[in-house]
Amino acid sequence: MAFITAGGIHKKSQVPFNTSGDFSYRVIEKDTPTSELMATHGGFDINKDVNAMFPIDRLRELVKEGFIGSLADETYTFMGGGNVEKFRNETGPEIARKLKAQGVDVVLCTGGCGTCHRSATIVTRCCEEAGMSCCVIAARPPIARQQGAPRITAPHVPIGSNAGEPNNIPMQTAIVKESLEWVRDCPSYNQIKVLPYEYRHNV
Repeated sequence: MAFITAGGIHKKSQVPFNTSGDFSYRVIEKDTPTSELMATHGGFDINKDVNAMFPIDRLRELVKEGFIGSLADETYTFMGGGNVEKFRNETGPEIARKLKAQGVDVVLCTGGCGTCHRSATIVTRCCEEAGMSCCVIAARPPIARQQGAPRITAPHVPIGSNAGEPNNIPMQTAIVKESLEWVRDCPSYNQIKVLPYEYRHNV
């Protein structure tokens, strides 16, 4: 499987995203330590725990547990606010091709703000067209559904913490597991499963 995110996450050594609008993407290798990751996004801060948006540590743990067969050697991150047609015709198809070439079967994705959810949906739809099964873990599920996300899980979380409360390993693990199970169990395209996990923070 692969985990992608539209939350503007990138390695500290990489060029930051343009918060005024960016349709580019960054490559993240599966063994990248979370200490080397950061987010360039005006709507949230992941300094407490990058796993709240990009749960790479939880995924590595699930591979060891045997819940996931394997992770793609590299995955891709991007953000919202960029040119929609560029996402549909360039960024989305290119990410889908690269994931498919790695033998990916399942893709999970998080979106940050509203436009990030739009970008997440566009890219996951491209992945579906390439033969992969996808689910968006949404903090703004109505946007993901309106944009036509293939499958959607919806924990009760603020943007920037789609995968669960920072440093709450059991919650993050449960959200990832139940999102993968929704890929398997979703009865029809574009359906939402509300997850029973809640996290609130003061902004």
